[in-house]
Amino acid sequence: MKSEQRRLAAQKAFDRLRRAGLPTEEDPRFLVWIEQWIAGEIEMQEVRERYLAFLREQASELKRRALARGAKLPSDPGPQPIDEN
Repeated sequence: MKSEQRRLAAQKAFDRLRRAGLPTEEDPRFLVWIEQWIAGEIEMQEVRERYLAFLREQASELKRRALARGAKLPSDPGPQPIDEN
């Protein structure tokens, strides 16, 4: 696929998200990866893998910050009652 075709494909994908009212990723790292894909420097699978790693990093950082503030995470059910039967 040529760069022009890749750029058009990326633009269409972003446009579909916007029309659906969904947010688009604006992190500079992600946008650089998209530009690298458009230039043919990396494949979409690499963009996907990098982006998933980025999302995992973000989730870990949010969890770390929440724990540092002493916040209870939604997945933490808290203390459970003891069944005395």
